[in-house]
Amino acid sequence: MATIIKGRTPCAICGDTNLSRPFTATSGVAFPPGHDLYPYCDAPLHLDCLATWPDRERFSRGYFDMWRRTSRGPVLLADGPGWMLLCGPARPESTPYYVEVRLVDWPIVLKSRWENWPDYMTGAFREGLTGDPLKAADTVMQQARVIATDAESLVQLRRQALTRSTT
Repeated sequence: MATIIKGRTPCAICGDTNLSRPFTATSGVAFPPGHDLYPYCDAPLHLDCLATWPDRERFSRGYFDMWRRTSRGPVLLADGPGWMLLCGPARPESTPYYVEVRLVDWPIVLKSRWENWPDYMTGAFREGLTGDPLKAADTVMQQARVIATDAESLVQLRRQALTRSTT
């Protein structure tokens, strides 16, 4: 996870250290050293900078694909066009700690504690988002809500995912 010190750590796109503007930060490194997108990894990125950055979709796709390939860690519960719903960490017999939705075109993670999912999915996910990232999150969450309608549907999705992973 990026170490961010307000007033000192710059947005990797614009270089401004003013992080009072809405921003996100990636976790981990999706591109190898020397890759043109490597300097943007594990760093804060203003949402308004991302909205106009020509490499946003390619950058975000790198992280999305990295998470899709991860064999350890979050459990993939469901996915749709341009998003995936995950949960973790927990042993199969335990309740997961979080639920998250990852978007393919935006390097943002919509994350909630497992028990807070019903409130989160109906609107709390919008906190801190504005403009195009908010529109993208609204679209994706509308689709995710059809599949993960409540706490019980999450339990069922996880049970199905764990059954698939053991067969």
